[in-house]
Amino acid sequence: MSGCVRPIPELAEPVSTAAGQSIAALPAVLDPVQLSKHLEFFSSSPWNWGELRDVRVQTLKAHQNRCTVEICLRTTGGLRTLIGKAYAQDRSDVYDAMEAIRRAGFGPDAEFSIPQPFAFLPALNLLIQEKVCGVRAKDVFLRGSERDCTDAAQRCALWLARFQTRAPRAGPVLDLDRYFASLEHWKRPAAAGNERLADKARFLLERLKAVAPAPSGRPLCAGHASFCYSQVILALRRTVIYDWDGYDIADPSRDVARFIVALSRAALRYLGSIHAMDHAAEIFLNTYLAGDRQEVQQRLPFFKAGTCIKLAKYEIPRPCTPERKVLIDALLDEGFRILGQWR
Repeated sequence: MSGCVRPIPELAEPVSTAAGQSIAALPAVLDPVQLSKHLEFFSSSPWNWGELRDVRVQTLKAHQNRCTVEICLRTTGGLRTLIGKAYAQDRSDVYDAMEAIRRAGFGPDAEFSIPQPFAFLPALNLLIQEKVCGVRAKDVFLRGSERDCTDAAQRCALWLARFQTRAPRAGPVLDLDRYFASLEHWKRPAAAGNERLADKARFLLERLKAVAPAPSGRPLCAGHASFCYSQVILALRRTVIYDWDGYDIADPSRDVARFIVALSRAALRYLGSIHAMDHAAEIFLNTYLAGDRQEVQQRLPFFKAGTCIKLAKYEIPRPCTPERKVLIDALLDEGFRILGQWR
């Protein structure tokens, strides 16, 4: 980065009192004494970090079925900081997927990489991975200089292009039927006051179905499923993408669209205009399309409109506030605008 980028304060919803309640092993994960018993393997080969002397745990982010924690290990070999992710169920598949991606050329020494997965502990349903130190892409896009934003957009695009080309295909296949099912499924009903917006989202979904591309002949590749600035760490010599819970096999246009629309949502939420980061989105797309990816560009409007629905659905079940209604309305209007231009 060309200058100092100051982190921005998070504006996310406060952690619910129900967060983590379905994770049976979470009390053991948060108890340093109990957790240390499960981490003694780091003293042995191939790690050989030294005798474990002290463990400290801090909750970073909690949901009902998963909780992310920071784990500080003090050993005779020094101090190490790791990231742990505790699940309500067995997600050893996430570790296996990350290991496969690492072996495909995305390890800790690669320019384009993922956090190194260390282990999955079945007794705790706990994934242990590397903590990557660097600047969050979110902070760069919202607070960085134009040069920094350009660099971040290019690095994100190059990472995605390489991932889609080299990463092994694993996980569920996101065909169009499954994609539409994900847009139709509502985990919670619309909050009071947001019912009109929920109807608007359903209407946009019907419009999207009417213009769906033919399913045959679409190239599929490894997918991240929630690829956006929030999952990107820009380290000194690495561009690192984390949060692999939703890995799948999908149309490459899906992850491209997710990144671009997420920038638009952040632009409106933090900068007051849905188009405030259009320049960064354009650089991202042009960098990504520099290779032979014409077929991705053809299907991109479809997935951008679908992403507008998906991101609006995250907001509709939440309490109705003037700011949230503006955000949802703008996302849905953007979806209609994209489909109108595409047709």
